Amino acid sequence: MLGMCDPLLGISSMLLGGAAAYVILSIAERMRAPDQGSVRFRWLTIGAVAAGLEIWAIHYIGNLAFCPQVSAAQDSALAVLSLVSAGATGAVAVYLISSHINSRMRLVSGGMLMGACMSLTHFASMMAVHQPIDLENDLMVVVLSTVGIVALSVIGIVIGAWNITTYRNWRVTEKASAMGIALSGSHFIGMIPTYGLSAIRPGAPPPGIEVDLLAVVAVSLSTLLAIIDRQVTAASSLARDSHARLIEAIESVPQWFALFDAEDRLVICNRKYREVMSGVGAEVQPGDTFESIIRRIAERGDIDAALVNVESWVKQRLEMHHNPQGPYIQYRSNGEWLQISEKRTHDGGIVAIATDITALKNAEQAAEDANARLADSLAVVEAAKARMQEELNVGRDIQRSMLPRVFPAFPDRKEIELYAVLEPALEIGGDLYDFFMVDDHRLCFVIGDVAGNGVPAALFMAMTKIMVKTRATSDPSPASIVTHVNDALSADNDSCMFVTLYLGILNLRDGTLLATNAGHNPPLLKRQDGQFEWLTGIDGPMVGPMAGIAFKETTIQLGPGDELFLYTDGVTEADNRRRELFGNDRLKRVLTQSRAVSVVDRLGEVMNAVRSFAVDAPQADDITMLGLRYHGVAPSGVATRVFRRTMPNQLAVIPDLQMAFEQYVAQWDAAKPLIPTFNMALDDLLNNVVQYAFPNDPTEHHIEVEGEVRDTWVIFTITDDGIPFNPLTVAPPDLSLLLHEREIGGLGIHLVRSMFDEVSYHRNVGRNVLTVKKKLASGPSSAMKPPDKTGIRAFEVERLPSPLRERPRNGEKSVDSRRSGTVMIVTPQTRFDTNSAPEVERILLDHIGQGERQIVLDLSRISYISSIGLRVILKVLMAMTRTDGNIVLCGGNDHVRTVLRLSGALMMSLYASTLEEALSKVHAAR
Repeated sequence: MLGMCDPLLGISSMLLGGAAAYVILSIAERMRAPDQGSVRFRWLTIGAVAAGLEIWAIHYIGNLAFCPQVSAAQDSALAVLSLVSAGATGAVAVYLISSHINSRMRLVSGGMLMGACMSLTHFASMMAVHQPIDLENDLMVVVLSTVGIVALSVIGIVIGAWNITTYRNWRVTEKASAMGIALSGSHFIGMIPTYGLSAIRPGAPPPGIEVDLLAVVAVSLSTLLAIIDRQVTAASSLARDSHARLIEAIESVPQWFALFDAEDRLVICNRKYREVMSGVGAEVQPGDTFESIIRRIAERGDIDAALVNVESWVKQRLEMHHNPQGPYIQYRSNGEWLQISEKRTHDGGIVAIATDITALKNAEQAAEDANARLADSLAVVEAAKARMQEELNVGRDIQRSMLPRVFPAFPDRKEIELYAVLEPALEIGGDLYDFFMVDDHRLCFVIGDVAGNGVPAALFMAMTKIMVKTRATSDPSPASIVTHVNDALSADNDSCMFVTLYLGILNLRDGTLLATNAGHNPPLLKRQDGQFEWLTGIDGPMVGPMAGIAFKETTIQLGPGDELFLYTDGVTEADNRRRELFGNDRLKRVLTQSRAVSVVDRLGEVMNAVRSFAVDAPQADDITMLGLRYHGVAPSGVATRVFRRTMPNQLAVIPDLQMAFEQYVAQWDAAKPLIPTFNMALDDLLNNVVQYAFPNDPTEHHIEVEGEVRDTWVIFTITDDGIPFNPLTVAPPDLSLLLHEREIGGLGIHLVRSMFDEVSYHRNVGRNVLTVKKKLASGPSSAMKPPDKTGIRAFEVERLPSPLRERPRNGEKSVDSRRSGTVMIVTPQTRFDTNSAPEVERILLDHIGQGERQIVLDLSRISYISSIGLRVILKVLMAMTRTDGNIVLCGGNDHVRTVLRLSGALMMSLYASTLEEALSKVHAAR
C-alpha cells in the first residue's frame, strides 16, 4: 500500500509517534508549573532527548516498513545528523507547548521550525539508510514532502497547545493520541511520496524474526514508556497538587517563612519573605545561601545593628542561625520589628519563621510612654493632692473659725446654757450652726444642713451662715430672715443646691421663742418636769431651690429649765455595717434615758451612742448637734416694758400715738429730753407712710409701731404693708439751692437720719420695716427712775380707732396772732407738725393777703417742729418775697433750733433768739 510492504512496522512507527507526543506533552506540563525555576532547562533537555529519540525511531522504523531493496548505507554522520535534528524537533515542541500556548503566531512559527527539523530528520535518516544513488532527485517530491511535514508539525504543535489550554479535563493519553497522529502523519507524508512515487521499489520483507522482533521491541518500549510516564505523571500531579497546597498555605500565613537545606541554601519561601529579604536588583531565589541573603540586607542598611560593623553582625547572626535557641528580635531601619524563630529539621535543614511584631512593639512603647506619662501625672496628682489637702486643711480651719467654738458661749448670761458640736464627714462639710446675741436680750440660733459634702457644700454653707447673721442683726422675724436668705441663695443657683434650716430667736427676758423650720429635722423639746418630745410646728420647704417663697414662723413659750435639742440628719441617718440607720426612735430613746446634768454632757452621750452604733462603718454625712437650756431671768425691780400700738392709715391719729409714746418714754428720766425728737420722727415717718404707702387704695390699712427703752438706747420700729419703699435710698435735699430751685421731699428723712444714731430698713414678708435708734445722753437704765408697774399694760398692743373728725386739743387754739406796732406776731401752740401746720399756714397766708409785710413767727411755745412745719415756713417765705415783705423766726427749744440748723443756712438767716431781737431784725430788713 503506497509502497509499504510491512504494515506491522508502520503501525509500530505510528505508536512511537503517540509515545513521542505523550513525552512532549508530559514534559511541557511539568515545565508549566510555577515553582520550577532553574529546573525548567533540565526538563527541556530531558524532553529533547526523550522526544528526539522517539521521533528518530519513528523515521527509522518507518523506513523499514517500506522494505527497501537496497542495502543500508553505513553513513554515521547522516545518522547522527538525523538524531540531532530529531532532538531539536522534540526540544522545540516541548518549549513551544509549555511557554507560548497563548500566542498563535509563535505556535505557527515554532511549528514551521519543528517541521523543518523533522524534514531534516526525515531526509537525513533516509540518506543514512539508502545509497544516494538509489534516491531520485525529484525536487517537486522533496518540496511537497517538506511542505507536508511542516504543515503537520504546525498542526501537531497547535493541537498540543490547544489541548492543554482548552481541554484540561483530557487525559494525557488522549492528548498524545491526537498529537501523535500529526507526528506520524508527517513521517508517512514524507515516506509515501518517496517510496510510492519514486523509483525506489519496496522489496520483500526482511526476515520475519528480525522484523517481528524489532516491532515487538518498539511496541514494548512504547508501551513501557507510556506506563512508566503514566505513573510518574500521576505521582508528579499528586506531588504538584500537594506542593501547590503547601505553597498556598505558606503564602497565606501572615509571617514570613523560609526553608533552608542542610547546606544552608534556600529551598522555598513565601512572598512575605521575598518582600522582606529582596532588594532592588537582588531578588531572593531558591538556592541562595542564608549568609548571602543576610549579608545583602546588612550591606544595604536594612538592619540598624549592622550599620556599625557588617561583618560582626553577619557572624553573630550566622551563629544564632546555626544554633537556634529561641526567638530572636530584629529591628529594621524602616521601623519594623521582627520576631524570628528558627528550628532545625531532621535532615539538617533550618525552618525560619518571622512575625512582624511592629504593632506589638509600638503598643509596648506606647504603654511605656503612657506609664511614664502616668507616673509623671501621678506625681503631679500627688503634688496637687498634697496642695489640695493643705488647702482643704486651710478650708477646714477657716470653716471652723466661722463657727462659734468657745464654750460656755455666753458666760456672763445666766439665762441660757448652750453647746454645739460639728463633726464633718470630710475635711470640710456642709453642716452649719451659729448663735449670737441680736441685742441685749434676744438670742438668735440656727442649725442647717447643705445637700452634699465637700467644697461646694462648704461654700454654700458659708454663704448661708453669713446671710443669716447679716439679716438677723436688723430683722427680728425668723420667717423674714429665712425668706430673705432663700431669695438671695436661689438667685443664679444653677446647680440647684439647697440647705435645710431651723432658725430661732429667743427672748431671754420672757422665754418667747420665734422659730422657722425650712425643711429641717424637727427638734426635740424637754420641759423641766417632762421628757423629750418632737416639736412638730409649721414646716416650710428647703432654702435655695426656688425664690418667692414666704416662710412662716411659730411661737414657742419656754419656761425655766426647758431644754431644746437640735441636730442634722447625720445623726439619725448614721449607719453601721449592716446598713441599719440610727433612726429617730433610737435618738429619742438615748435622750430620754440620758442622765446628763449639763447640755455638754447630753450632746456627748448622743455622740457616743452614734459612734457605738456605727462601730467602724465610715461616716457618710456630717454630724451636727446644738443643745440649748433656758434658765429664765432672775426677779428684779425693773419690769420688762415694750411699747406696741397699731394705728389706721389716717393722719389724724398720729398725735394720739405720739402722746402714748411720750408717756411711755417719760418713765425714764434719761429719755425725757429726747421726746421732741421722737415726736418729730414719728410725725415725719408716719405722715410719709399714710400719704404714700397705699396709692390708689381706699381700704383701711394698719400701721404697727413698736418701741423699747434698752439700757442706753431708745428704739422704735414702724411696720406697714404698703408698697415696697426704702426711704434710706432717697437722696438728701440740696440745702444750698434757692427756694424755687429745690425739689419737694426728702427733708423729713434727712432730719431723722441726722438726729438719730441708727436708721435701718428691711422688707419683711411683704411688709416695710423701718427701725430708728437713739442713744441716751446719760447713764444706763439702772440709774433711771423705775417705771410704775401698774402702767405696764397701758403700753401693750393697742389699736387706735379711726378718727371721725379732728378733735381740738384741750379746747385751745392751735395758733395765736397779735400785733406789735407794724409787726404781726404769729405764735403756734404746742407743736408745729402734720395736724397743726395747715392751720398755721392758713393764718399766715391770710395775714399776707390782708397786706401784712412784717411778720414774726414765734416758735417759743412749740415742743417740736417736723418737716411739715418747715415746708409751711418755706411757703410763707416765698409768698413774702413776692410781696416784698419780711418774715423772721424767733424762740424755740434746743430741738427746734437743731431742726432749723439742719434745714440749711436760709432758715438760720431768718432766725432770732428772742422776740425783741426778732422785732429789731424785721424793722431793719425793711
